[in-house]
Amino acid sequence: MDRRQFLATLGRAGVAVGLAAAVDACGSPIAPVPSPRPAAQPSIDPVAGQPGPTAAPPTLRPSAGPRDGRIAAENRRAGSRRWDLRGSGLRPAAEAFLDRASVAPGETITLHVGSADLFDVEWYRLGWYGGAGARLARRDARVTAFRAGPIDLDPASGRAEARFQASVSVTVPADWMSGSYLAVVRPVSGGPGSAPFVVRPAVGAVAPVLFVSAQTTWQAYNAWGGADFYDATSADTPTEAGGRRATQLSFDRPYRLASGAGYLPRWELPFIRWQEREGRAVDTCADVDLQLHPDIVDGRRLLVFAGHHEYWSRPMRTTLERAIASGTNVAFLSANEVYWQVRFEPSPLGPARRVVCYKSSTADPVRATRPDLTTCRWREQPVDDPEAVVVGQMYGHIVDRVADWIVTGADHWLYAGTGLRDGDRLRNLVGQEFDTFYPDLAPPGTRLLASSPVRIKPHSGFPSPSAALTRTGPSIRPTGQPRSGRAIAGLATHNATIYSAESGATVFAAGTFQWSWAIDRFGDRSYRGVRTPFDERVIRMTRNLFDRLGDGPA
Repeated sequence: MDRRQFLATLGRAGVAVGLAAAVDACGSPIAPVPSPRPAAQPSIDPVAGQPGPTAAPPTLRPSAGPRDGRIAAENRRAGSRRWDLRGSGLRPAAEAFLDRASVAPGETITLHVGSADLFDVEWYRLGWYGGAGARLARRDARVTAFRAGPIDLDPASGRAEARFQASVSVTVPADWMSGSYLAVVRPVSGGPGSAPFVVRPAVGAVAPVLFVSAQTTWQAYNAWGGADFYDATSADTPTEAGGRRATQLSFDRPYRLASGAGYLPRWELPFIRWQEREGRAVDTCADVDLQLHPDIVDGRRLLVFAGHHEYWSRPMRTTLERAIASGTNVAFLSANEVYWQVRFEPSPLGPARRVVCYKSSTADPVRATRPDLTTCRWREQPVDDPEAVVVGQMYGHIVDRVADWIVTGADHWLYAGTGLRDGDRLRNLVGQEFDTFYPDLAPPGTRLLASSPVRIKPHSGFPSPSAALTRTGPSIRPTGQPRSGRAIAGLATHNATIYSAESGATVFAAGTFQWSWAIDRFGDRSYRGVRTPFDERVIRMTRNLFDRLGDGPA
């Protein structure tokens, strides 16, 4: 049984299965999809061609799709702005993390806090709430404080874990709706800290849309306690870590960024606010739930990934592919997704709390026994399973300057009601990183919906992303670029793509981090000094995706 047949079988059966089951069913690890792929619809060369004029944004009316009365009712409840710690200007005097990335009603979640003083904990559900952005769901006052112990650092891997006491445990009540939550810790003196988590839906309660939060990728960029999966700075790195990046990270520690909220406010919160403002019928899960609770995708019409979803385990990807094979639509309103393979290991607090990524096709010790699980790029040997075969395109590069989205295929339903024509621009929508169309790898019939010239940022000592491709040698290259896959004079091409899978599922990939910045006014929405403007045409495109693929009429 080849990989495509196996995934189709999973879709028809509707059975949740992870990697171990995949190996048992076929008698061997999952085999790569055959290549080369038939070339999909070609694009014009956006570097050599001239972009068209920019159309004036029209005044748009809300779409006629149905709304989720529960979400609308929830967001009519009184909101609070106290969750927003951006203006405090204080370094957190209390730091915290939770023992689970997500929790369902009836389950218990525990907050671990390091603080020198007594503290209060305010538990917020994030949403719209009349623009306040959150609702206070619970408050625990004057909790006994415990000073943080020394960092538990593994010198071999660079993994740091916090020795914080378990301070508050909460059994999630039934009226805590699925969504993104933030626990804000306020010490008697000093700056507050916070810790994000997700409430999954109750068993049997399935909204047509599932929003997936990228908590594994947040950890990859979290240098709390020392190194992350990138070059550690001397200010952040304990001497035991040797100044190098880690090969293993832990969820058992706070996030350094945004007073403990990590990347949640930057990439995902604007999208969450839009969903809730529109009353969309959406449940939420963490990305690691695709491994721990793979049945969470069952019964969905649309999976949504917004912002930055770079790090994936094999069981996470298997769950995604099974969903597509069963007819579930996917919207990647993101870029650089499914780029590095990782493995999860347990910590003393529970399963899948440690993330392993050697970022090497040779250094990972499992290569000798399980080459398919090697923690390198998905497109590299020995894994050789490029993300384009699922996403429709794949990672291109980091932008040197935020670029305009240039429309192609304006007759497509995505653009309905926007007034956009081929060659029109959506200002500053492409960044911080972007994806590119590889016609030799894309699924048959993949169609281009944007083709935008981008000036890229040079990588010092980092290979061109396309240089790692191994499937068919030099013939695999991004559209509009030379056969080597390297950009011409610092220019490359951003693409957005859409395709229909054999199951009938539709997969859309926007190829940019910054989609969410155009649909809500939260935050500064800028990269390297260039701001992405609020744009009602992007809102219309987002509504079109939800109406047609998600919570609109079946």
